[in-house]
Amino acid sequence: MPPRSVPPKAAPMQAIRLRAVLLALAIIPLNAYWIALTEMVWSSLHFTAASLPLNVVFILCCVIGCNALLRRWSPRAGLSRAGLSPADLLIVYIILATASAISGYDSLVGLVGVLPHATRFATVENDWTALFRSHLPDWLTLVDDKAVRAFYAGEAPFLGGGYWRAWVGPMAYWGAFLTLLAGLSLCITVLLRRPWTEHEKLAYPIIQLPMELSRRKTALFRGRLFWVGFGIAAVVDMLNGLNYLYPAVPSVPVRGTQLETYVSEKPWSAIGRTPVRFRFFMVGMTYLLPLDLSVSCWAFYWIRKAEQVVGAAAGLARLPGYPFLGQQAMGGMLGLGIVALVAIRRHLAAAFRSVTRRDAPASDGEPITYRAAVVGGACCAVGMAWFSLRMGLSPWVMVAFAAVFWTMYVGMARIRAEAGVPEHDLNFLSPQESLVAVFGTRAVGPRSLSAMSLFVWFSRRKRNYLMPHQLEAFKIAERERLPNRAVFGVLLLATVAGLVSAMVIFPGVLYRYGAESRAYGMKDVGWNTYNRLASWLLAPRETDWAATCFLGGGFVMSALLMFLRHRFVWWPLHPAGFVLGTGFGIDDYWFAMVLSSCAKFVVLRSGGVGAYRRSLPFFFGLILGDYLLACGWALLGVILDAPMYTMWQ
Repeated sequence: MPPRSVPPKAAPMQAIRLRAVLLALAIIPLNAYWIALTEMVWSSLHFTAASLPLNVVFILCCVIGCNALLRRWSPRAGLSRAGLSPADLLIVYIILATASAISGYDSLVGLVGVLPHATRFATVENDWTALFRSHLPDWLTLVDDKAVRAFYAGEAPFLGGGYWRAWVGPMAYWGAFLTLLAGLSLCITVLLRRPWTEHEKLAYPIIQLPMELSRRKTALFRGRLFWVGFGIAAVVDMLNGLNYLYPAVPSVPVRGTQLETYVSEKPWSAIGRTPVRFRFFMVGMTYLLPLDLSVSCWAFYWIRKAEQVVGAAAGLARLPGYPFLGQQAMGGMLGLGIVALVAIRRHLAAAFRSVTRRDAPASDGEPITYRAAVVGGACCAVGMAWFSLRMGLSPWVMVAFAAVFWTMYVGMARIRAEAGVPEHDLNFLSPQESLVAVFGTRAVGPRSLSAMSLFVWFSRRKRNYLMPHQLEAFKIAERERLPNRAVFGVLLLATVAGLVSAMVIFPGVLYRYGAESRAYGMKDVGWNTYNRLASWLLAPRETDWAATCFLGGGFVMSALLMFLRHRFVWWPLHPAGFVLGTGFGIDDYWFAMVLSSCAKFVVLRSGGVGAYRRSLPFFFGLILGDYLLACGWALLGVILDAPMYTMWQ
């Protein structure tokens, strides 16, 4: 009788060490100050807009360098356990990525821009005071004229001048709301983790570089291809940075041009803004994408341009809102989110039944039990509902907004887990705009419109959503054999630490520098919020049936693409490509995506998967070279207290 084969033993679980957590927590306030200057005051290098945050990778590389020196020195000093392990380094990455997301450009930076804006920019001409001031809760906005004037003028002591008193209330309420939002997101992540990570085995491409960097004996730095890619990106960024300071130094034009400037005749001029830009890190990151998704993104981008040209030629452009790109993309995103949830409906149903039944599905290995996730999520949802009702949302508007927002949230997390695009700036997708299009402003009412507008800062651009980072953290935990329960606690701690640090640091920085002549991006959130609200109240409208039809058409298109991918293995177009290509998601890097997809096609066609894997170090080098030099210039800006060259613009 042949001997039975013994299955290989799984690697033992690694403990999360306190030193890694404390190090990351100590860095968070410094990181928040860096974000405040670079993203908020100078609005230059948008660290947190990238799916793989630039600042976090830069800090991780600095920690890895210091750790290598410490490990080389520690044996001589008899410190055998000194330094950080690969697991420790990844915990530092997880904490900083989460803290950066909650305090970034599309999150708390936007909130700081919204709170004082209505008080500062209300004039006799725009009549904001009569239009909506009475509908904005005083406990959620800044109404102290003296504090608001000092905020925009600058050179005012935030603490010594007593201005902090005007901020404590609104910041405390919004901090509580954002904590509930993060908690609900984390509970939903627990329910999604097993089917997406263990059953479907989604790729999570964003974590590839941090995991490779954290390996103790990584071959990445010993490869010639890596240094070629790194050198190309680093030299170009170095030259362009020197050219910014000293114009006599030659520069390399990587910011590209706008195609629409070369097309002036109708109907071709209807293509609108079409940037051709070359960003090294985006070429590197899009090379990691599945080829079908990459091609789908830029194919749908040009289909969108064709819609605009054909619409202009056929006279459809006269229809207000044509081609309703935001509604098309919103329909597609809702389709993605709903189908993603329907696909795991049995798992979700069992998780919900676990609240009342003893035969609950096994939660072994999960961060928390399914019962705790459902009950915890319900408590967070009730808290957010109470907050929304108190600020003025009517119950049905609150339910409709929550349904659209959270379906969109899950859809965005699915795109990130499956594809890992370098940036998902889906600015065209707006839950507020979609609800107004479907129901009209009269049905929603002025008070609900005003309250719903105060949610614009966290819902409009979708680059700082927490769920993608939370899912990626649990994927890292799976690969590194880290305990999920401890990672859950680390994520909660990082959320609170990032939130508190940003809320304490951001206002003080603006009172020092002043928001009047700076902070363009931050003020843009305020203008976007209140100008749109004013337009709704000045010109009430009924249901926009054309926009509603395009929203439904986007949903049908997304569902059809998913059906075709499931039915035919050869079907080349991905539904995520429809959403990203239509909803402003890839406008700034479609050209990089064309280059990387062509390169990947040639590599796969000529050498197969083996050649693709051998080529990865070159593209990792492009990413890291671009990241380190860009962040180096940004750090120099903090030291010199002046904006520096940025490759982002």
